[in-house]
Amino acid sequence: MKILILSQDGDGLGIAQKLSKEGNQVKMYTKDPRFREAGSGMLEPVDSWRPNISWADMIICDMVGFGKHEELFRSRGKVVFGCNSIMDMAELDRKKGIELFERFSIPTPETYSFDSPDDAQSISALWEDPGFVIKPSGNTDTSKTYVCHNPDIYKWALENIPPTSKLIVQKIVTGVEVSTEGWFNGRDWIKPFNHTFEEKRLFDGDKGPNTGCMGNLVISTEGDKLVESTVKKLTPFLKQINYRGPVDINCIIDGDSIYALEFTARLGYDAIEALAEGMQGKETLTDLFFETASGIKKEIAITKDYMIAVRLSVPPWPHADPDKGDKGMPIIGLIEDNMKHIFLTDVYKVGEDYLYAAGDGVIMKVTARGRTIQEARSRVYRTIDNLTIQDVQYRNDIGVRAEQGIKKLKQWGWLGDSKVDSNA
Repeated sequence: MKILILSQDGDGLGIAQKLSKEGNQVKMYTKDPRFREAGSGMLEPVDSWRPNISWADMIICDMVGFGKHEELFRSRGKVVFGCNSIMDMAELDRKKGIELFERFSIPTPETYSFDSPDDAQSISALWEDPGFVIKPSGNTDTSKTYVCHNPDIYKWALENIPPTSKLIVQKIVTGVEVSTEGWFNGRDWIKPFNHTFEEKRLFDGDKGPNTGCMGNLVISTEGDKLVESTVKKLTPFLKQINYRGPVDINCIIDGDSIYALEFTARLGYDAIEALAEGMQGKETLTDLFFETASGIKKEIAITKDYMIAVRLSVPPWPHADPDKGDKGMPIIGLIEDNMKHIFLTDVYKVGEDYLYAAGDGVIMKVTARGRTIQEARSRVYRTIDNLTIQDVQYRNDIGVRAEQGIKKLKQWGWLGDSKVDSNA
């Protein structure tokens, strides 16, 4: 199959690499030129997507922002995955996302919408503990999401956001954070659903800057209270707009209370890598994407095990762009036996050598699965231990907090019908 992948920053490169290994011809367009060398030697990077529309059998959008082209792609008779203008709006405009939750009776934290950071200063007069979270709209750097437990920090944070940014401010809620995802084929949900427990901070123990993701643990479910209370409520809306792809709602749960935080209608990183690790039997990524986009997919052959992904990076990520002088640094230890558990990102290949592309500093995601969380953790870190990457940085505690989170959600009745064994 001929597959054209449209990307903003190369996030889906690891998935593109796997699609290529499955025997497909894969071309990848990356909008930001800083990331275009990544993937060379493993697939074909292209500088423009328009000349390649006719060539492609399927078009995959690995990030929001391409939805405005959906009608163009479909008018050319293309099978299109994860590309929808309405869904783009719901994610990129946080106010619209909150309105969507309200429309379908999905509870949210106390939320205020503002047209600029200056307008949001008014919250200072309403300050209540434990504080507020600032979330700018658009596909912005995750470092611009601020959790503020103090009014002085809140004021400082607003001064660090571009003055024309639209944003929402939410009152902090506490509990177990979990994302619930389903894949939609245009008419109905593809089973099973899945839940993701993600670590976003750079350092162990949830310390340091917010990176967006440092790793996660994923479990599958045929359906449970959490699914019914979140993504399944969107069924009539998704049918109406003929959406085809994954839908994810990130929540905080405390006992009987649930609060939806964010809405995502695209591949989730690094959850998609963990999910791919769990596919079994004859299930392939090619079939998963093509059959979902074609509207014929009804079920994913996925493991009952725990699935885990750990992100590996090198400094100065996430604080600054790489030194281009570091380009070409060898990535040692990538062999056939472990490549099925590795999703490369900021890497290119020359001959048989894998080298650092120095685009952003995120080298790869390493995955594993296990009958218990500890087994999955042992396997993923064993793979990492067999790699040699200069100055590599990653968290050693991915999956640790998830164990307690899963136990609490089961006690509260949110995960009662989960496919995973109750023995975490």
